[in-house]
Amino acid sequence: MKNVIWQDEKGYKHLSILRDDDPNSMAQQGIPKDPPDLNQLDWEEIKREIHNSLVEQGLTSWIEVQRAGTGVGSTVQSVIRPKLIALYRKEV
Repeated sequence: MKNVIWQDEKGYKHLSILRDDDPNSMAQQGIPKDPPDLNQLDWEEIKREIHNSLVEQGLTSWIEVQRAGTGVGSTVQSVIRPKLIALYRKEV
């Protein structure tokens, strides 16, 4: 068995499992092995949480963001990471 990465018409990459002797062009017909569907996340809630966290940290201008260093990245990660991990756990 082999893993093949392919891209759909919307630009999303997918991972499919094919038999070793199947051509890579059959990837769409293979066994899908994608990450969880990100459409399951509540993006309105995520935007609100990121916004509120940025305000609470005083990251409201480019100058403040530059001074904070990793402030923006850590904020985004702290909001999205637990929700994404929960999606993976739901699949088990």
